[in-house]
Amino acid sequence: MKGFLDTSRFKVCSFLEDNYNIILDEYKKFKFNIIEDNTSDENWMMWKMAHEHSLEITKNFRKDLDWDEITFAPYKRSHSCYGLILDEQSIWEGVLLSTKAALNSNFLPELKSTDICNQYFSKTSNLLKQFEEVTSVMIARFPSNRKIPMHRGYKEIIRVHMGLVVPEGDIGFGVSDQTTKWENGKCLAFSDFSTHYAWNNTKQDRINLIIDLDRSKVIGSR
Repeated sequence: MKGFLDTSRFKVCSFLEDNYNIILDEYKKFKFNIIEDNTSDENWMMWKMAHEHSLEITKNFRKDLDWDEITFAPYKRSHSCYGLILDEQSIWEGVLLSTKAALNSNFLPELKSTDICNQYFSKTSNLLKQFEEVTSVMIARFPSNRKIPMHRGYKEIIRVHMGLVVPEGDIGFGVSDQTTKWENGKCLAFSDFSTHYAWNNTKQDRINLIIDLDRSKVIGSR
């Protein structure tokens, strides 16, 4: 499975686009206004393990890079707010709103909301509860003048991006051999296991809603 996927295959995509203004309004009240807290929490432990796993996968196919000379690692800013650092610069930051993941167990039967979600994104959370295929919901910030190197993740995940605040200019997203730009209120979908990368050469941060779907529940369905 390579490149971008047809979003019409996934009912959640058209639903998100129809409710873009509701989600955007909730983001505007939030704007990453959080209190920093570096103490451990269960979601951080799961997120850290997932990205360490993704890094090991990436190292196996990015033999062109000297990994002894590169610092590419997850960091925690606060409860449910995590990011990625590349050579001492934050290149991506996300706030977990809800998840079905749990330590030492299979998926939970329904999405579990974080405190940030309950405080700022209750409407967004309620909108998505009807979709059993949704396993994770995040708000993600891609800082200005940053690049995210080519990497890949899990075969089991179909990932959906919906642009909330997308700057004009030289910004883009690549999956396998295809590239595109995010658009406000529009969804992109791809397999997390496909190689993907991004660049933001503008003066403004890009904000996306990111939804993870259980691949076994959506591939082949319409």
